[in-house]
Amino acid sequence: MQNLEPTPVTGPVTNEQRSYALDALRSTAEALHQSVAGLTDAQLNYKPADNRWSIAENLEHIALVEAGLFAGIQKGMTYPANPDKRADVRLIDVDVIKAVRSRTVSFPAPDPFVPTGRFGDSAGSLAAFDAGRAQTVAFVETVATDLRQHYIRHIALGWLDCYQGVLTIAAHGERHRKQIEEIKASAGFPA
Repeated sequence: MQNLEPTPVTGPVTNEQRSYALDALRSTAEALHQSVAGLTDAQLNYKPADNRWSIAENLEHIALVEAGLFAGIQKGMTYPANPDKRADVRLIDVDVIKAVRSRTVSFPAPDPFVPTGRFGDSAGSLAAFDAGRAQTVAFVETVATDLRQHYIRHIALGWLDCYQGVLTIAAHGERHRKQIEEIKASAGFPA
């Protein structure tokens, strides 16, 4: 996921922005797959501490959050375009990405996004992730309505336009991919 230059929103989503979002979605999905490729069940289920998630739990969480964010985007797109709502959006795109991707601040996951084994195992979580990510990519490729005029409310970031919601999906996956790499680098990680 490439870094963005800080630029204010001045109009509808450009072709360059759409391409950026698609690249971010695809590259973060590929990086996640690379991070978990070939891991054993012991490695997937290893927890570096009792209060930390395993790789398997991270995979489930990513899939759950992405489904929730995408549902929020879809709902936001059902409302009439509202250029006046832009005043409620406090972050520019680069700040959304930085805030979500950063591992320096942790946010407790809301209950619907806490892993509980809903997908059965890591393969099930990864399949749910892949299906959701494919749906998001297809949406970004084909949406004709201006994502900048429709909005979602993020629990930590406040109001975002729906384009920023798409960026949040990619950045959140990258945030937890970094967490997976931290787990793999921890002292007790099974060989």
